[in-house]
Amino acid sequence: MDIVHDGDGLETVIIDLLNSLSAVKDLSELNCQAGDEKELIRHALTILIQNQDMERCSLFLLNEQGVLVNLTGLSINEQSNSSREYAPLQFKIGEGVIGIAAETGDLQHCQNCQKDERFSLNDKQKNQELPGSIISVPIFVGKELVAVLNISHPQPYHFNDWHLRMLGIYKNMLGQLISNYRLFQQMEDQISKRTSKLEQALVDIKALKDHFESMSMIDELTGLYNRRYFYEQSDIAIANTKRYGQALCLLVLDLDHFKEVNDTYGHGFGDDVLVRVSKVLQQQVRESDILIRYGGEEFVVIFTNTSCSHGEVFAERIRKAVESLKWEKDNFIQTTSIGLYCLNKECCLPDGNKDINIDKLVHLADTALYSAKDQGRNKVVVFNNETLEKYSENQ
Repeated sequence: MDIVHDGDGLETVIIDLLNSLSAVKDLSELNCQAGDEKELIRHALTILIQNQDMERCSLFLLNEQGVLVNLTGLSINEQSNSSREYAPLQFKIGEGVIGIAAETGDLQHCQNCQKDERFSLNDKQKNQELPGSIISVPIFVGKELVAVLNISHPQPYHFNDWHLRMLGIYKNMLGQLISNYRLFQQMEDQISKRTSKLEQALVDIKALKDHFESMSMIDELTGLYNRRYFYEQSDIAIANTKRYGQALCLLVLDLDHFKEVNDTYGHGFGDDVLVRVSKVLQQQVRESDILIRYGGEEFVVIFTNTSCSHGEVFAERIRKAVESLKWEKDNFIQTTSIGLYCLNKECCLPDGNKDINIDKLVHLADTALYSAKDQGRNKVVVFNNETLEKYSENQ
């Protein structure tokens, strides 16, 4: 393109060209990830004012009401004072040089604001210092007007063809900068919303997973834990016994003649017996103990950190509580037989094996349970030397 500089030497032309190229380069390197749009525009205006011979830059954004509002402004004497705020001047479309630039979509050059009829002061500008010359450049994103860039100088007839042509380049870069920023913000919002939805979905999935895991460990009829939960928790109890010497007692409880209960009164009544016995057991154990429905009419309790003598007391208390339950059926009494095995740090299995696991402990307590049944039922039997022979016979 032809560049005309009346009275300017080659040196001036080269300096103007270098300044303009510097501004273009710096504008192209602006990061659209700025904190907000105002901060981004202020950086862009700083670049313009540092590289071009102008007194002040302002940007008027077109709001949703169709009014051009001064987003920010910067004077050459205030580049370092980024905290200074300007009154948010406003122009309607077609009002003043800025409004005409927005209305026509063309650059407006007011060479002498005191004599140019296009330059007008609205009520909000009465106390504003009158500039000498102004250039107002409409900024588009695609075909949509988004803002007007306004530059001014206190001297009339200050701006030349060089300024006009370079501002044609700047306005396109500012339009692209604003477009990129807004697209980035939209992308950030979408990512934030989708991330929030994903996080909520993960929370919901975890809650659902925890729910089903919990349900898979709960006996549907009685509400007690089942074998799956039992095996997870019993390993911890045994480990504490081995490591810290915390004694434990394992109780296996079986409802006496329960098959006859179902046969005589029906499975509905049998289920009611299981539910009420379960509630009794829940009332008799501590929070630290482990209580499960092992299967059918059989229940297992681990009394944690409990000596054998105390375990026997707890078992007897359970036996009496079950026996004392009142039923609607005349003369019906539900009794229970209980086998108990006690374990401490020094204890080993009857065969001398110190490789203790929960299945072996349940088997030992179960052996004591069968001894209780052999002795007439409705009894608590602790695994000891008497039951040891039966245990050995069963190996």
